[in-house]
Amino acid sequence: MPSPDDKSDADLARAAQAGSREAFGELTLRHYPAVHAFLISLLANRTDAEDLTQDTFLRALTKLRHFDPGQPFRPWIFTLARRLAITRWRRHKPTSTLDDSIPHPHAPTPQSAHDAAALWTLAREHLKPNEFAALWLFYREDLPVKDIARVLKKSEANAKVILHRARTTLRQHLSPESWLPSHRTATAIQPTS
Repeated sequence: MPSPDDKSDADLARAAQAGSREAFGELTLRHYPAVHAFLISLLANRTDAEDLTQDTFLRALTKLRHFDPGQPFRPWIFTLARRLAITRWRRHKPTSTLDDSIPHPHAPTPQSAHDAAALWTLAREHLKPNEFAALWLFYREDLPVKDIARVLKKSEANAKVILHRARTTLRQHLSPESWLPSHRTATAIQPTS
């Protein structure tokens, strides 16, 4: 008999719909870190993100009967998380800022981690919630545009437009000097003789 690690998300979802707690537990283990990181990025508050991550999986458990195992599980769970985050935003505007580290499966260098955190903070400050969510899902979670469209409840073409607008907005708020290493900034600014 295959272990839960060998089963696809669809197989685990079907088993969970049939009442298997072990199957739902495996789905939770697989997707908890990504959902948690997504919510941290949206809320900029680790405590709220932890609470909402737990709420997301509780909601998933109660709504699992509505999940179509023929569709990918990951966009569905991100959709639940995003909806809960929107509800939280409407009730309480985020008050604290994200610290410098954003959890990610690949450990970046300290400088690149600082740059990434600064870029995500800039994105959070200047983008609309849909634009920020689309960028996060595309660049941090590696979701294809088709799945981002599902999460945002938009058409695939509209999701592409949202990503384009987000990139354009960020580009307008980035100065080349702020992203060049300090030793390159001086040479980039000095005129050549």
